[in-house]
Amino acid sequence: MIKILTAVFLFCFQIDSFAFNALPQFSAVYNARKKNVITKWQHSSPDIKTYVIQHSNDNKLWNDVALQEVTRPGELRSFYFEDKKPGQGKNDYRLKCIYKDGRILYSIIVTVMIGSSADGWVMYPVPVTNLINLDYRGTETIKGVINILIRHPSGKVFIKLRHSSLGRQFKIPVDNLPRGIYDIRIIVQNEVIWDQRFVK
Repeated sequence: MIKILTAVFLFCFQIDSFAFNALPQFSAVYNARKKNVITKWQHSSPDIKTYVIQHSNDNKLWNDVALQEVTRPGELRSFYFEDKKPGQGKNDYRLKCIYKDGRILYSIIVTVMIGSSADGWVMYPVPVTNLINLDYRGTETIKGVINILIRHPSGKVFIKLRHSSLGRQFKIPVDNLPRGIYDIRIIVQNEVIWDQRFVK
């Protein structure tokens, strides 16, 4: 069943007006303490009438999990929704934007990899300031070089690091990154084993 956001974990507030793209930037971040995924976006388009948050485990079959009707088109507002029951492993999220003229456009897809503290990676602090700490708290041996990428949602790579498979703790300076939304991805043997979005 689709949840109506005005009734479930939605907070809206008006902020100073400034220019935004017609399609909003969309982010999804796992909160390890609360064990939920927080999705966020900002609205300013006078042409979008409805937002639908969609979730997938395989990037093929998508389910609607929340819906937000726009009551004041064109007014800059921020929304967020908490998915309190994300699945273990890979979770894909996207924002479906329905326009007044019937057009449907989708935001970029955000992948959130979720594991238990015993077998997954942990990133802190959140929100990120000038340093990212990555801890591997798993019991299984990592078989291969650990590749860490920090990139813009458009795909542009800002930071690329390689570490020994014996490493368990990594400190990554990000003070040179401008404010914005980024993805951090861990790849071992050409397989993405962890993917998270953060805001600086």
